[in-house]
Amino acid sequence: MCAAAVRILHEKGMTMETMQPTLKNGRNVWDPINMPAAEFQERVKKLTKGMKREAIDVLLLYGNTFNEYGNPCYLSNYIMRLQRGALVVVTRKGDVALIFEGASRGLPTAKKMTWVKEVIACGDVPKECAKFLKEKKLVPSTVGFAGLRNLMPNDQLQFLSDSLSGCKIIDADPLVRDMRMVKSQREGDQIRRSSRILARAFTFLSGTSFSDLNERVLEAMVCRETRLEGAEDFRMMIAKPNEGNWAFRPAEEVLLSSGKTVIVYLAVEFERYWAEGVRTYTVKDSSLVPVQSEDVGSLYERLMNGIKPGKGSAQFYREAMREIKKSKREFIPEYGLGEGIGLGLKEFPVFAAKKGAPLRDGICFSLRLLVRDKSLGAVMIGNTLLLTKKGPEVLTR
Repeated sequence: MCAAAVRILHEKGMTMETMQPTLKNGRNVWDPINMPAAEFQERVKKLTKGMKREAIDVLLLYGNTFNEYGNPCYLSNYIMRLQRGALVVVTRKGDVALIFEGASRGLPTAKKMTWVKEVIACGDVPKECAKFLKEKKLVPSTVGFAGLRNLMPNDQLQFLSDSLSGCKIIDADPLVRDMRMVKSQREGDQIRRSSRILARAFTFLSGTSFSDLNERVLEAMVCRETRLEGAEDFRMMIAKPNEGNWAFRPAEEVLLSSGKTVIVYLAVEFERYWAEGVRTYTVKDSSLVPVQSEDVGSLYERLMNGIKPGKGSAQFYREAMREIKKSKREFIPEYGLGEGIGLGLKEFPVFAAKKGAPLRDGICFSLRLLVRDKSLGAVMIGNTLLLTKKGPEVLTR
């Protein structure tokens, strides 16, 4: 992927996309100790308060694929193992139902992944949803859409909209987005667990002498390490800033040449929650040696310390750009400074000049810094952080 294409992706809010399989493998459970039913019930309680405030009678939360499962998962813990859709129905009274695309033989497995009692398997989520709402006498009413307009296939969305022709449709994305943005203590703990796996993966990269420095072999070995630690999902991209027109890309069947610079992006998901990180290495014989750039590290620390509760994300972005300019380092903007992280790799707030959102205690986010370097081509640092009242805490260090 060329740098121009990456820039377009970033402008559309699609940073650091990686390839993904058609079947989700690895660990995939509901752990009621780390994430008990009471956690989800508390979310339902908060959400129904918001529904009353917005005069929403029924809320539909939709998601699909392995990147966009966050909305239905937020209330149900259910996650798709195939490239199919799932939808959670919430009434103002707090009743919850889960509808997922799949055969009825998948119901026993689905019920083991969620605290929700009413779980429905179907061949088409919009048709089943319309049927469900009519059978429960929940229509006509005011219906909130969360995730449907930007994730549901157009023909399915059109069918559901036509089926709800007597209803008032409200955009509920801001309501759900703002709730997901601020993490509970248990959510923060889950991201800590993902971050620990990620930190161990980077330790493995820098502490291992590899007999074969083939990119694909390296990816397979790191993936194996994260899976052994319990990761449900794993992503890796690499960049070689010594090359012309370089950009982050999936690993290929090529060798890493000694003396060259390699930037490695890793993302790990544990029990639904993601953490991401980026490190820069130089290749030396059969090893990856971490780049120790004191001035870039110091700049990164200054940017991190500028993130405080109460400050707007756009304000932080402007201040960060001024700080980078003062450092006389050339910032490479294609991959952004970062954004929120949790049930997805891309959540709110986004660190950008225009998309402002207030930074609050409990927000988890990625912070990335990519600058040019005369000898190395480029140096990049990236971590997952948790914003507390005292300031940001690095979870992937």
